[in-house]
Amino acid sequence: MSKGAVLDEAFITAAGLSEQLLTLAAPIENRHHELLQEPMFHIRSQELEETVYLERKYVFDNQVSIRTHYGRGEKVLVWLQRALRQPAYDPQAPMVELLMAREFFMLGDWREFQRFRQFVKSQRILDAQARQWITDNHIRFREMAQSEQGIERILDALGAIAEWPDFDGQDQSESRSTLEAIAKTYSRSLAPVRASPLLAPALLRRPPDTRFNIFRLLSFVEDPDSGPVSFLQFLADLGRSIGDPRVVQATTGLRSSRDISRAFAVLRTALLARRLGESS
Repeated sequence: MSKGAVLDEAFITAAGLSEQLLTLAAPIENRHHELLQEPMFHIRSQELEETVYLERKYVFDNQVSIRTHYGRGEKVLVWLQRALRQPAYDPQAPMVELLMAREFFMLGDWREFQRFRQFVKSQRILDAQARQWITDNHIRFREMAQSEQGIERILDALGAIAEWPDFDGQDQSESRSTLEAIAKTYSRSLAPVRASPLLAPALLRRPPDTRFNIFRLLSFVEDPDSGPVSFLQFLADLGRSIGDPRVVQATTGLRSSRDISRAFAVLRTALLARRLGESS
C-alpha cells in the first residue's frame, strides 16, 4: 500500500462505512471533563447534540495526531459506545454516562490509513473466528436462546460478522459469505434465537452499529416452522422494546410490503441512534 494513500470520504462510503462518519462542529478540544475531572478529548459534531469523548490513552497508544487546524466541517471516522464512569475523586458520586469513541480515525493522513488498515485486518480475524464459532455451535442455539448468557454469547458472534474491506485482495467474493448467506445457511438454528423473548433487550444493549448489523442479519432468517409470521413478530417485539411510540406504531399490525418497508426505515433510524428513543 502506498505511503501516500489516505482515508477519504469517497473510500469510506465505498467501503460501506459512511454511517461511522461524523462532521466536526468545532475543533477537537483536549480538556478536563466537567463532572469526572479527567482529561479527555471532546468531539462536537453536526450530527449529534451530545459531545463524544475520546480517551487520552487511546490517542497516545495509537499515536493519533489531533491536528489543531482540523475543525468545523472536517470529518472523522468513529465507532461509538456508551460507558458509565465513576468519578475518581468521589467513589460515592453517581456514575456518569458518556458517549465514547471506541475507535477513532482522522481523514487525510497516510498514517491513519495504515492504522485503519491494521484495524480492519483485526476485525476480519474476529469475523472469521465468529463464523467458525457459529459453524461449530449452531446446533445448540435453540437451547442457548433460553438463557441470557446463551443469548449474549450468540450475539457476540453475530455482532462480529460484517463485510470489512479486503486490502490484500486475498478473499474472492464467492468465498466470503454475506449477512444474508449466513442467515439463510443457519436459518433453522437462528430462528429460535430471533424468536427468543430475551433477544430484544440483549440486542439493544449493543453499540448502534453492532445492533443494526445483527438486526440486518436476523431479518434474512427464514423460519422453517412459523414462516413469515415469526419475522413480523420479531419486528413488533423489537419495536416494542425500543419503547418509542412512533417505532411501536410503525412495527405493529404489518400487512403489506409498504408497511414492512416503513417498519424497516423506522427501526434502522432507531437502532443507529446513539441513544435509543432519539433520531440518529
